Amino acid sequence: MFIAHGLWRILMHPPYAYMSMKGAFNKEGVIAFQSDLMATASQFAPQSITEAVVDLSEFEMSTADSIEDTRQYFVGVTQRGLKTANYIGANALARNMLAQLWQNTTTEACFYSSMDELLSKQPHHKEHIEQLVKIGFKHPH
Repeated sequence: MFIAHGLWRILMHPPYAYMSMKGAFNKEGVIAFQSDLMATASQFAPQSITEAVVDLSEFEMSTADSIEDTRQYFVGVTQRGLKTANYIGANALARNMLAQLWQNTTTEACFYSSMDELLSKQPHHKEHIEQLVKIGFKHPH
């Protein structure tokens, strides 16, 4: 077993989930992040999270061995009611991969080049994003 890599922060304010990912994630890091995300979401009523805002501006990608785990997770969150996933700062490779991962689900993936672009179109996220950036990044161990 490898040591988990990757950092994240999470804020849930139903119907919204906010998260930032930082660094490179291996399979163990992806699994630890998903586990923390599910534990955080379990504090709220089932299907109360319908929209996610994910800041990937400091994300460096994940390893190929984590892709299937991520695909299964995306199918699961769609089944639990996620309607929209808004991604900020995803590079071209990440956009392509994320679009493929969401492809066979009913969740809509939306991409924004920056936080300013997202907020110009969806200003209701401003207060919660300001709260998110005050949260320290977590490491899986």
